[in-house]
Amino acid sequence: MLDYIIKVLLFQTLFLAVYDLLLKRETFFQWNRTYLIITSLLSYIIPMVKVNRISEFVPQEYVVLLPEVILSPTTTIEQSFDWSTLLFNSFQYIFWIGIMIASVIFIIKLYRISQLISNNEKENRGSYLLVLLENNSAFSFFNYIFLGKATDAKNKQQIIDHELVHVHQKHSIDLILFELQRIVCWFNPFSYLYQNRISELHEFIADSKAIKETDKTIYFNKLLSQTFGVQNISFINLFFKRSLIKKRIAMLRKNKSKELIKLKYLLLIPILSGMLVYTSCEKNESDKQNKNEKRLITLYMGDGVKIDKKEIKSEKEGYFDIYMFGAEPKGKEITYADLTEEEKQELDNEKYMFKNENAKFQSYKIFENEDGVKALQQIINWKGMKKSWASKDYSNYEDVPFAAIDQSPIFPGCENTEDPRKCFQDKVKEHVNDNFDTSITNSLGLESDKKKVYVQFEISKTGAITEIKARGPHEALEKEALRVIKTLPKMVPGEENGEKVTVKYTLPITVLVE
Repeated sequence: MLDYIIKVLLFQTLFLAVYDLLLKRETFFQWNRTYLIITSLLSYIIPMVKVNRISEFVPQEYVVLLPEVILSPTTTIEQSFDWSTLLFNSFQYIFWIGIMIASVIFIIKLYRISQLISNNEKENRGSYLLVLLENNSAFSFFNYIFLGKATDAKNKQQIIDHELVHVHQKHSIDLILFELQRIVCWFNPFSYLYQNRISELHEFIADSKAIKETDKTIYFNKLLSQTFGVQNISFINLFFKRSLIKKRIAMLRKNKSKELIKLKYLLLIPILSGMLVYTSCEKNESDKQNKNEKRLITLYMGDGVKIDKKEIKSEKEGYFDIYMFGAEPKGKEITYADLTEEEKQELDNEKYMFKNENAKFQSYKIFENEDGVKALQQIINWKGMKKSWASKDYSNYEDVPFAAIDQSPIFPGCENTEDPRKCFQDKVKEHVNDNFDTSITNSLGLESDKKKVYVQFEISKTGAITEIKARGPHEALEKEALRVIKTLPKMVPGEENGEKVTVKYTLPITVLVE
């Protein structure tokens, strides 16, 4: 998000610099109006545009895990204080508070205009509505022209003609557009600068139309002689604004710009091209190596598996996080050729995992997140896999893939629940919490930290708990995990095509050592 904001500010700085240095003093007012509107919007769009390379599929094996069980000797899980999370959340709150305050101010301004309309005398002039004010203001908003009753009769029609240009060209829409940008991006100073530039340009446009019907000198004198009240509303077209008078007179005196000068607008082509290259360019190789270091990989679960925990830290080191069962990385898709030699070697070494009967139904996409971390997204052809499974006779199989079975094992008491799988997971979690003796950690000499034990077990065709294995940081924790899983009750076995089958599970147990 911060990177996006920086790019928006950078692009708007460049666009405004081009406008102020090369275009602002030209008399192509409508071209400049278009330039300001389009570039303000492009500044928000271009940072989101990426030029992606053609991706390739990389086969990979998928894993099914039970929800993690976290244990503590005091039965209370103490979360470590995360300053970065606090700072990020604080920025989020400040961002939304700023939007709310800016929105309230905007609503107050609209209310002030509505009160002027309802509380003052009005004249319907066909294409516009003239609102006669008690004060000496002169401005327009959409098809409303506000004018003080005390305005000199000689100047009244000329001011109305001036404001009608704003009405007919719908300048209020431009100002509202920038006002909305100021609300959503209240922290962006360039939103205010853009609105200032477009407001100034509107007056140049209206002046250029008005002097076609009158002498320039007379028009100048009227501008200088009249004194109008100032409404402090940013999205109205104000006839008199002292800070603009000199600029308006200078622009009226200026000769019409030559048509050849319009070639300046072609500068947008290389500028936009450079911005697209900047936002889409690849990180260099050394940057990739520094950002994507070997680490404990994380498994991200999507909606394809019903577990409480969607993000699981493994104890295996590698270069790639794994996204499974519909989970999607937030980075950009890359190819095998974009990987470093170390990353390619790791991927090549893992290919033996794909040599199974279901390998032809599995593939992977490679992604690189914005922070440089690499990820693999699991792609499974479920229809093809199910069709393949349906054609097999599982009665002679000792175990089957978890996703293949028609009916998963059922924990006693979960038979009539709405979601037996979730009930199974909850009951296993509850059983481990109630039976795991966390006091043994006091005598193991382990450092204060979270210690993770992985337990693998099978629920056989008879519903018995068999083939129990455990791996953890200490033998005592492994033995305790084995003991607890052995005490699980007999289950209702899983079934496939009406035949009872064996199902494998992996259960991560985290023990908080104090």
